[in-house]
Amino acid sequence: DYTGLATPADNCPGVTVTQSPAPGTIVSTGTTAITLTATDASSNTASCNFNVVVSDNINPTISCPGNQAGSVDSSCNFTLPDYTGLATPADNCPGVTVTQSPAPGTIVSTGTTVITLTATDASSNTANCNFNVVVSDATNPTISCPGDQTGNVNASCNFTLPDYTGLATPADN
Repeated sequence: DYTGLATPADNCPGVTVTQSPAPGTIVSTGTTAITLTATDASSNTASCNFNVVVSDNINPTISCPGNQAGSVDSSCNFTLPDYTGLATPADNCPGVTVTQSPAPGTIVSTGTTVITLTATDASSNTANCNFNVVVSDATNPTISCPGDQTGNVNASCNFTLPDYTGLATPADN
């Protein structure tokens, strides 16, 4: 109720002040024009206007999912999916968006990548949370062995095995 802030004056007593929009009207963020009207006993009126600027300075909240697991592909890469749908954002005003860093589609390799999810409300207030994506290699390597090998015993009737590892052909993702 801003009527008490007005200073009405009239040549006769009995001036009342009213407000539009009325006290108790709920408004959202932004600018609202207020009109105060002074009315005397003879129904003569005078008005003045001012703006009320309402802003949201309350940060949203966000809850992240627990750590996530991933497995590399045949090229030993893992493409980060969009994890924003796993977050739980909340705010006092509607219009919260959630973004992810590193962005969905970013390619990472084995190890731990920290994901940051950010909730941003319509007034640019933000909140962050983090979780880990642990990427592993679950693909077994392959190996091609050489063909059968031959050897001859020495004078003591023994044969010393040579290093055959160089004859193998290993491969992995």
